[in-house]
Amino acid sequence: MKKNIKNELFLAVSNEIMNTKHSLHKHLLNFDSNPELKVFLAILAKATMIFKANKSTEKQTFSTVGFLSDDSFLPKSINLKKLTKIIEEMNNPFFEHLEITHKTVCFKLSNEYTKSTLKKGFSKINLMSLKPHKDLKTTKLAILTALKPNGYLNLNYVLECLKVNKKLERTEQIRQVKKAFKKLKDLGLLEWVYKYPVNKNVEVLPEHYKFHYKTIIKDNDTIKEADVEIKSDETTKEKWKLSEQEINEIEIKETVEQREQNIDKALNVDGLDELLENIKEPVSVKNNDDELYDIPF
Repeated sequence: MKKNIKNELFLAVSNEIMNTKHSLHKHLLNFDSNPELKVFLAILAKATMIFKANKSTEKQTFSTVGFLSDDSFLPKSINLKKLTKIIEEMNNPFFEHLEITHKTVCFKLSNEYTKSTLKKGFSKINLMSLKPHKDLKTTKLAILTALKPNGYLNLNYVLECLKVNKKLERTEQIRQVKKAFKKLKDLGLLEWVYKYPVNKNVEVLPEHYKFHYKTIIKDNDTIKEADVEIKSDETTKEKWKLSEQEINEIEIKETVEQREQNIDKALNVDGLDELLENIKEPVSVKNNDDELYDIPF
């Protein structure tokens, strides 16, 4: 089935905001319901696209036509009345001004956000990819893992971000996070493992109490092809260096004809699945308190 490309929205989030020390970071996913979060993302994506196109710091407007269509990523439970109510009650530091009249949104992005979003370095997410996610925790986790395709999430950080009930026992809190990860895996979006000491007598390693994952990037329902760098010499030895979205480095020796056939196979979905099945451990990630995924609480 073809998608309506006109209704696809892409949200670009600067790497600076994805740094947990940035004042806007905690507000990006700070919502208590799935509809509210998705409406915020839609409004922010549209406003950001307009701002990046004209760099205007004045109040600007756009129409919400298409936001409530059948092929929108917003939940079908949202009608114009609910959309209007969510926007009117939205109090978020990404916007200095935000209001809606009929089907027209008037906005002015905050100075803090515009300064960050104009800087180089960002991650982009297709909001249509969030359409299948019906609950808030899974939607938040899908956003985090899409913006950082490979790495890990510190247990305490993800518990805070997903707003897991603090009154629950620790094992139940972890189970709820695992449930969200499992939903993403069942959709073929990632592979994951939670690492922890098997008992109290085992040494606690830096990799423990973290959810390690590797996402499968999709674009228009097709796994995104890797950027492949091929280096060759007078011999037939070739070395592939795949991008960070892919699995590992592969060394091959073959004829030119064989190489072309294997390239087609490696970039084929089935071939990628075979590579994923062979992964035993996620990609190692350096500990860095300035990064999203190493947050002490």
